[in-house]
Amino acid sequence: MPNRVRAAALGLAVLTCLAPRPAAAQGSVWTRKHLFGDWGGVRSDLARRGVALGAVEQVVPSDVLGGGARQGTSVAALMTLSARVALGQYAAIPGLSAYVSAWLVQGRGPSGHDVQSLSGLAYEEAPGGARLGDAYLSWKAAHDAVHVKLGKFGIDENFDQNPAAAALVNSNFTYRNIMADNLPGGGPAFSYEGPGAMVAVQATRALRLRVGLFGGDPLGQPLEGPAPPARDAGGLGFPLNAGALVIGEADVRYRLPGLGRGMALVGGLYDTLSRPDLLYSVTGQSLALAAVGIDPGPARQDRGDDVIYAGDTQTLWHGARGRRLRGFARVAAAPPDRNLISLDAQAGLVLDGTFRGRPHDAAAVAVSWDRISPRAATLVRAENRLGGARAPVPGAETDLELDYTAQVAPWLSVTPDVQYIVRPGGGIPDPLDGAKAEPDAVVGQVEVTVVF
Repeated sequence: MPNRVRAAALGLAVLTCLAPRPAAAQGSVWTRKHLFGDWGGVRSDLARRGVALGAVEQVVPSDVLGGGARQGTSVAALMTLSARVALGQYAAIPGLSAYVSAWLVQGRGPSGHDVQSLSGLAYEEAPGGARLGDAYLSWKAAHDAVHVKLGKFGIDENFDQNPAAAALVNSNFTYRNIMADNLPGGGPAFSYEGPGAMVAVQATRALRLRVGLFGGDPLGQPLEGPAPPARDAGGLGFPLNAGALVIGEADVRYRLPGLGRGMALVGGLYDTLSRPDLLYSVTGQSLALAAVGIDPGPARQDRGDDVIYAGDTQTLWHGARGRRLRGFARVAAAPPDRNLISLDAQAGLVLDGTFRGRPHDAAAVAVSWDRISPRAATLVRAENRLGGARAPVPGAETDLELDYTAQVAPWLSVTPDVQYIVRPGGGIPDPLDGAKAEPDAVVGQVEVTVVF
């Protein structure tokens, strides 16, 4: 597809989003909360019985406009089916509920195949197929003073939250690469949740404390062997024999005079599973010796892994009818000897209620920076020196994102999105010339979300 056609298609999507919605009669398709309405009263009847069913389809057509490993179009899609049952009204335990969800991942996105980026350029990208998502019991005390979860769920939806992330498409702004790319099995998160338990306590009006205990690898053992999808393709595993991951966090809500509300958080996690060292073997020799045909032995196993993180989301301006400008900043670090990504930093701005008359729209701009471990860079330098190669030395990947979310109807949102990826993969070799880093990539996407 010529670049001019691609640009015209993206521009048309933006103009469609910004165009005023035609006046709709009360109860018409444009005012429904769900595309299929109340199912002839079935949905309301189930709600009175404490049952809520959900079905959401998210489709993200993408086009790599330039750079990357290759250019071209692709489509990733995610169907989420869910059911929540308020068990409290049956078991006489107020606040008790059960939740289960399933994911149907369709197609593929450009991240791994076309751009080879550290980030998922759309959160919906995942190994294809149908699998169990969440399956847990939840209990909340009055006023959410205490919240307990037990079952199969993820840290991405409970810890290290970025309140402004809903307006962004790149997965790094919701579940950081420093966890998704470093932790065994990607950590307990979409699209392979892990067995776990969480307790959250509202210690004061402003301070909330949370702690969680999960399996060390949501895909179970062994760490080596078949690729992750083959180890638990259906997401039905409940591995309790693959180490443990402990995570704790504190967040505080505050208000700055003249600005508005904010939320700051700090936390950390520790995974007991050992990880292979990036530079040294079990004999203490450099793994780079393999470049000249010398076997240094297998990589040394470094015991455990950890990530520390912090973040802040602050309202910078607020106007009438819910309009506001929010800013966020986040940082996280991990040991450089055993992790591909050793440092992550992010910042962004989100304008809610972008235009008068469109209070539910949002515009967002954000940047993330993921530094490749200095030890991984040292390995490449040593291989180049010993083997006479000219492979690019990895440094960092920087992702820039600009998008606009238009709430076309309560059940339909459309998000045109443009991302610029600087040094994909942190500077991996270009498939056309291994002595050069893969060129920067420009990607255009449109995320369409339909609530059935």
